[in-house]
Amino acid sequence: MDNSIINKNNNIHPTAIIGSNVILGKNNTIGPYCVVGYPGAIRSSSLRNGKVIIGDNNIFMNYVSILVGIKGNTIIGDDNLIMNYVNIGHNVTIGNKNEIGPSTMLGGHCKIYNNVKIKLSCNIRTFTKIHNDSLVGMGSNVVSDVLPSQIVYGNPAKPKN
Repeated sequence: MDNSIINKNNNIHPTAIIGSNVILGKNNTIGPYCVVGYPGAIRSSSLRNGKVIIGDNNIFMNYVSILVGIKGNTIIGDDNLIMNYVNIGHNVTIGNKNEIGPSTMLGGHCKIYNNVKIKLSCNIRTFTKIHNDSLVGMGSNVVSDVLPSQIVYGNPAKPKN
């Protein structure tokens, strides 16, 4: 059953796949080969009852994957730029005005606040929080929370001195 709500004025590439459990605001761009609202590798299908809720004015470049929430929702706010090959895990929350670089992986239940920049090829561990106005440097593996206005980088990611 299709429970999706797709508002008008979205630019959805014809190769994009939108699941039956997506609420999509307005003025979003969804690029080629994006997959929005499909479950990840969860053994029990009874847990896949959440939604993907996307606000307004977001850009999702090529090959972005946004997994459906499990007993809850995956939520993306407004005015975000999500670049090529980004994987957004189940139950992730992304605030407003963020930039997430190519080939970045966001583990399930992560929370990305507002005005965050995550550079190229980063991995964000499950349940990690990246607070307002923070920056995660290229190639970083974030395994613990990032404080407001903090710059972190490396493996594991640590604050800049």
